[in-house]
Amino acid sequence: MTVSERRSEGRDRLSLASFGFFLILIGAILLITPNYYNEFFAFIKDFHLVKVASNIFLPAPKSSHPVVYTALMEFCIAYGLFQIAILVFRFALRDPVSKKAETVSGIVFWLGAGYLLSLLSAEKFGWFAFLAGLVIFIGLAIFVRSLITLTFQVARRVR
Repeated sequence: MTVSERRSEGRDRLSLASFGFFLILIGAILLITPNYYNEFFAFIKDFHLVKVASNIFLPAPKSSHPVVYTALMEFCIAYGLFQIAILVFRFALRDPVSKKAETVSGIVFWLGAGYLLSLLSAEKFGWFAFLAGLVIFIGLAIFVRSLITLTFQVARRVR
C-alpha cells in the first residue's frame, strides 16, 4: 500500500466517522428533546408568507418555537465541536490542506449556526435576522476555506 493510498483511506475513514457521528447526534437529539416531533410539526405548520418588499413574500413562522430552536442549537454546537476533533485527526494523519480547510469552514458554519439558533431561541432577534446571519456564516465559512487554501498555496510557491 502506497502512502497516497493510506492517506486516501484515512480521509475516507474520517468522512465516514463524521457522517456516523452526524446520524448518532440526530438520534440523540431526538431522544433527549421531549415532545420533539409534535414541536417540529407545529413549527412546520406555523409558517406563513410575510411581505418583505413591494412584491416579495418570504415564509416565516408566526410564533417562536424555542424547543425546536434549542434542539437545533444543541445539534449544531455538538457537531461543530466534533469537527474540531476531526481537525485534530486531520493534522495527525497529515491530510491535505484542502481537507483541513474544509473542516475549519465546517467548524465556522456549525458553531456560527448554533450561536444564531441560541439567539433565536432566546428571542434576541427574529426569523429574518436569523436567516441573514445564516447567510453571513455560510459566506464566512466559504471565505475562511478559500483563505486557508490560498495562504498555503502562496506559502508553497514562496519556498
